[in-house]
Amino acid sequence: MLIKRLQKKKKSDGTFENYTFLVLTPTLITLINSLNLTMLLKSKFLKEITDEFENYPKNSDEYKLLFYIFVEHGYMKYFTNGKNFANYSAYTFVENLNIKTCPYCNRNYIFVVKKGKLRPEIDHFHPKTVYPYLAINYFNLIPSCQTCNKTKSDKLNIDWINPYDVNKIDYKLTYKPKSINFTEVESLKYDFDSFDIDFISINENIKTFKLKELYKQHKDIVLELLIKKAYYPKSYIEELKAFGFSEDEVYRYLLGNYKKEEDLHKRPLSKLIKDISEELDLI
Repeated sequence: MLIKRLQKKKKSDGTFENYTFLVLTPTLITLINSLNLTMLLKSKFLKEITDEFENYPKNSDEYKLLFYIFVEHGYMKYFTNGKNFANYSAYTFVENLNIKTCPYCNRNYIFVVKKGKLRPEIDHFHPKTVYPYLAINYFNLIPSCQTCNKTKSDKLNIDWINPYDVNKIDYKLTYKPKSINFTEVESLKYDFDSFDIDFISINENIKTFKLKELYKQHKDIVLELLIKKAYYPKSYIEELKAFGFSEDEVYRYLLGNYKKEEDLHKRPLSKLIKDISEELDLI
């Protein structure tokens, strides 16, 4: 069936590109027969796939065939265009993931509105122009905000961390006081010039997406936490608990944030708030 579909395709200049010649060689027929679609669509181990799968030159028949099957006939025709594939599309994909903020930056919401045809951009962690056979692999598709998707573009860096593989320490944030007396609980002396925001360690994702520079612009969030540290002593928190509020409820009430790691995607800047509040021993 797949071979029969490889017919002439109209190009943007009005001419036709003939894909049928691609299936005339035994080599290409062998390539098609060797494709493990379950692995290419659903395997989480992308590094193993790219290590085992040969990367063909872009002008080769093998590359053109893979690009047609997975990018043009798969991702472009069905996945990105909900009209062509009513049962499943990028909209459904993002809804099923149920991720509320960009997994690259945790700074912007990535909501879906089907009726208004609004959805986040879909980044290919391994660029589809380099790895066409991963164009519709679930773990290679990262719903992201426009800023992060445009920043990453089709760049390729083997040291990037896939959002599906992120550990807590990979993006751990901290604040750095600029004076030795900064840790004293005096709310009136806190201002934007009295501290910096930084990451505990730096990785390629933080460099690529300019997260260090971007998070420095969220000092207002950290300043609010510092002031709350001054105004909400431990005794006040214990009083709230005595009224029957759970620790999670007190956390939400005081900080307007989620405490559990698995919930941090639900609100922008939740990782920043969690890391700094824990460092301050705020609750």
